Amino acid sequence: MFVKENSLGAIEEYMKQGLASLYPEREVEAMLKVLFMQLTGYNTIDRRINSKQTLSESELLKFRSVLKELELGRPLQYVLGETEFYGLNFKVNEHVLIPRPETEELVDLILNENKSNESLVDIGSGSGCISISYALNNRESNCYAIDVDSNALKVVGLNAKQNSVNIEMIEMDILNWSELPQKFDVVVSNPPYVLETEKSEMNSNVLDFEPSLALFVGNEEPIIFYEHIADFALKHLNEAGKLYFEINEKYGLEVMDCLKIRNFKDIRIIKDLSGKDRIVAAHV
Repeated sequence: MFVKENSLGAIEEYMKQGLASLYPEREVEAMLKVLFMQLTGYNTIDRRINSKQTLSESELLKFRSVLKELELGRPLQYVLGETEFYGLNFKVNEHVLIPRPETEELVDLILNENKSNESLVDIGSGSGCISISYALNNRESNCYAIDVDSNALKVVGLNAKQNSVNIEMIEMDILNWSELPQKFDVVVSNPPYVLETEKSEMNSNVLDFEPSLALFVGNEEPIIFYEHIADFALKHLNEAGKLYFEINEKYGLEVMDCLKIRNFKDIRIIKDLSGKDRIVAAHV
């Protein structure tokens, strides 16, 4: 397939044809909206108005290169090297998960329930989307990001710099955690919670490109990360400190029980906008 002419409208049709067999029409439209904004600065209306505008050869090459990667199944966010989360731009690569909309709901809840000067640690931070979003909205707070992967923490550093916030990064395996000198007002985590048996339900572009270390947990111990993080929180939360988890919708009650036996208080399961159990919150 090739572009017959180098107008904006022609390249849009070229991209649609290339993606039509790979993604549903609505998803293609959503991808093109992001892609054209990134590469041309045009929103959907601008594209229509300027459909006859001529693109340079270098601009055409960019679109061809992007389409080639998308045809291989690589997620658009990785192709572009960034994504939007909570109204902010975040750099992403194959070392970190692509932030999901339900995690924005987690950030929103934490911001609504905590004071502006309360410290926060994000365990399994990935791109740093949670801690950085919190820090940008709570300039007086001290924020920390813990991850087992040094490459993920490098992405956190880039995103913290890009969004002009200070995040202290700590490389640590939470399944073999060491006591830290710091105490925190908020502990939050979106840990691996997809069971190995659930792989067959997932899209290949997730399985082939996003880091399995951040996605999957063994079938025999589905809440192992929650147990270890709860123990860490008991040691490191300040008085009346709060704990927030993003969860697999199938294991809300098990995560609640894990917190009950550790004497956490006011344990809640909170549904996401799709009506699925998505967040568990508690305090010491």
